[in-house]
Amino acid sequence: MESYLKDLEREFGSRFISRGEIIDQYSSSPYLVSPVLSKMGKRILGVVVAEDIDDIKNLLRFCDANRIPLLARGAGTSTIGQVLPITPCIVLDIQRLNKTLEYDKYLRVSPGVKVLTALNYLRKRGKELQVYPSSFYISTLGGYIAGGDVGIGSYQYGYHFDHDGVRRLTVLGTTGTYELKGKETLAVSQAAGTTGVIAEAELSVVDYEDWRDQLIRVDEVEGVVKLLKRLEEDRPRIRRITLEDYETLSLIAKGRINPGKWNVIVSSTKSFGEEVDMRFLDELAFAAIYVTMSKLTGFSRYFYEVRLLSLESFLKVVTQVKMALGSKVLVHGDVMTLRGETVVYTVFISERENFEVIDSIMLKEGIPFEIHSLVVNDRVDEEFRLELMRKYKEIVDPHNILNPGKLRV
Repeated sequence: MESYLKDLEREFGSRFISRGEIIDQYSSSPYLVSPVLSKMGKRILGVVVAEDIDDIKNLLRFCDANRIPLLARGAGTSTIGQVLPITPCIVLDIQRLNKTLEYDKYLRVSPGVKVLTALNYLRKRGKELQVYPSSFYISTLGGYIAGGDVGIGSYQYGYHFDHDGVRRLTVLGTTGTYELKGKETLAVSQAAGTTGVIAEAELSVVDYEDWRDQLIRVDEVEGVVKLLKRLEEDRPRIRRITLEDYETLSLIAKGRINPGKWNVIVSSTKSFGEEVDMRFLDELAFAAIYVTMSKLTGFSRYFYEVRLLSLESFLKVVTQVKMALGSKVLVHGDVMTLRGETVVYTVFISERENFEVIDSIMLKEGIPFEIHSLVVNDRVDEEFRLELMRKYKEIVDPHNILNPGKLRV
């Protein structure tokens, strides 16, 4: 292996880095707070910081010829182990591939473009992305396309790749360059880089509107569900809906807001309740909530689990969990639309030992899901998308060097 590393140094010069502190940095996933997943990381062999597409092609060719695993990485903000190395590998850093940022009906970007940069660029033109991650202030678009699925805007549009959100992708594999359009892009979206390295993307955009955050306090879980059903009538005018129990919002708001027992925060152009400044919630949506809460709670054995719950299941499960654990469990929910149905991305946060109670309630209600898994198959909820990923994996990466172990084929 040492001779291979010397070959990489000759090939890439200073763009290949193997210093100890860099190895340490890229051998971890800094936003991974799962106590299960974080123990699975392995020490990497080195890092290639790509300056252009030719660097990626050359590295793909080298790693494939020598059967060395390769892990593409953007800003490393994944909370689900997408960029956690689980085998000794070379990491490909794509952050310097950020030169393309063009808008003409659609947004065309390089993979290293930061989400925040793209949002600022679009908003000057009266536009914004359909859906974008809560880590928008630090994440790259390439990493979000390859590893993410939901985010701000999911109440209107569902997953970021729904509603033609990802229109076209240029993907580099060990066997060549591929142009994917329409449904074909689902082979790469959420595939954690296992089906190719994104070289360019074309994304759909929507008109930017002056969304106002409004707080509606509710006494019981049943009242929350009834309210969510009423809000479905105004879905086109609602950008996002966030749910917080008293304990969660109290920790997040830090005295800036007087929480109710249950709190429904609606971002809309229509008036629904008390207008409040909740901009701080932008960075706490979806997966970001359990990263942030790991720092705010006093739990000695911090643990979390996530479920996508229908409104009916949300009512049944959360009612039982709160009856059993009360203030010992924190509940956060991001409301989204999935295949036309309102579902709640529900996060439970508590001491680890309390999850025996929570899991027993889940099992009784027949709700399987595993957030503490590195495998794409355990996260993708449509078989046809998995079939596309498997199909393109065989075409683009027949020797399975791209992020191996993350996609069961």
